[in-house]
Amino acid sequence: MKKVLIAYVPVLHQGYRELFEKHQDSDALFIFGKKLIAEFDYLAKEIRALDPESMKKAIESLGIISSVRVLDEAALEEIRELKPKVVLSDEDVTRTIAEKYFKDMDTTYDSIFLRWNKHNTAEEKPVHGDFRISRDTFDREIIAQTLAEAEKSSDWWRRVGAAIVKDGKLLLVDHNRHVPSEHQPYLDGDPRNSFHKGDNIELSTAVHAEAGLIAEAARKGIALEDTDMYVNTFPCPPCAKLIAYSGIKKLYCGGGYAVLDGERVLRVQGVEVVFVE
Repeated sequence: MKKVLIAYVPVLHQGYRELFEKHQDSDALFIFGKKLIAEFDYLAKEIRALDPESMKKAIESLGIISSVRVLDEAALEEIRELKPKVVLSDEDVTRTIAEKYFKDMDTTYDSIFLRWNKHNTAEEKPVHGDFRISRDTFDREIIAQTLAEAEKSSDWWRRVGAAIVKDGKLLLVDHNRHVPSEHQPYLDGDPRNSFHKGDNIELSTAVHAEAGLIAEAARKGIALEDTDMYVNTFPCPPCAKLIAYSGIKKLYCGGGYAVLDGERVLRVQGVEVVFVE
């Protein structure tokens, strides 16, 4: 064998087909076997997954790569002995396997998106697409106000200010705050200390500024249909979803990055994203 392709294939879809076609010159495709999958306990949550033997037959039916095999202990030993070029789908599980079994071999990764995994779920991605940039004086003034509001936050991890505007009138403004007390992290410690930036962002004692504003609007009976939200940084995925389904039509941001599916959900719901310089 001169070249092999290795991938974790729980389901079969166009992304995997593209991966196989791109590397159809491989002497063999190896898909994760049961014992290999069991090394990653969280993969047990993948309820869509077919068992490896059934997936092997499904991939063979495509007729793209001549040899499709299940990656078990014997196959791992064979690959280590023959030392072919190893191409792996670029995922957390394949990188772990490569580090464990193919550390001294010629390995490369293909970045085709196949599924949400630990790496791309927390990856900070630039917000892109057909967003527009505003240099309007009013927009700059409101973003400046969100920045000033953010300074009131006791959350040293991230200070965020947000505002709701309708027809040029400022309705609400708020910052992210810890609950039930702003001093909660100093009483019991901050659970965010257990995680890296961007990981498990929902595990926090803080209410995010955007979520707080939407909750306040609901409490005060303020309809958010056709309003604008201003925030000093692009919202996290949960807040982006709240904004997308709240009736807010424009989201003005002072900067920031997108994580997971926040940007996509906003666009699908017709929320225009505007960056303010």
